[in-house]
Amino acid sequence: MNQNNLPFFLLWSLIAFLAGSIPFGLILVKMAGKGDIRKAGSGNIGATNVLRAGGKLLGISTLLLDVAKGYLPVFLAGHFGQPVHLLAFVALAGVLGHMFTPWLKFKGGKGVATALGVALAYHPMMVLPSLVTFILLVAIFRYVSLGSITAGLVLIPAAAGVFGSWFCPAAQEPYGVWPIVAWTIIAFLVIQRHHANIKRLIAGTESKFGGKPKNA
Repeated sequence: MNQNNLPFFLLWSLIAFLAGSIPFGLILVKMAGKGDIRKAGSGNIGATNVLRAGGKLLGISTLLLDVAKGYLPVFLAGHFGQPVHLLAFVALAGVLGHMFTPWLKFKGGKGVATALGVALAYHPMMVLPSLVTFILLVAIFRYVSLGSITAGLVLIPAAAGVFGSWFCPAAQEPYGVWPIVAWTIIAFLVIQRHHANIKRLIAGTESKFGGKPKNA
């Protein structure tokens, strides 16, 4: 690590963490007078639960804002010269901020939308294999959680350049192993956050997209 980059890397990581920590789902639902989203549906502050508990407008707004809060700090950090191997860890900081927001006693969301935002800012084409996987699985099986989990898994080989350098040229850089480490951590954090969904998928009690919630 270039020591000259260290102060700026730490600053951008802090900015990304704080931006990621903004609980837009909670804020929007409260502003709409619909109460505390943590006490509705799955209790998650992310877009899927907001969509179910607060309606399409709030759900879509939460999704876009959660993507944006991940995207903007990483985009700016890259624009102002953070090298790709450090930029991946700035991206990780943004996802950690969403998952462990200090404003909610370090509890947060599952990180899917924010992970999408940081990945788009890091290298847009890296998102394509995961996005295609997500869309196909949700369209076929109608489980958002299944699409999210599998998309997270697909992100790892994409970041490693398995699908070709076009999808992630950073994997070919001198410090290429570090971006792979960062994106692997992001992917497994997203998957771990879906542990309850995985249990429900196995049990056959997971709610389908657009359907009524099932009782476990």
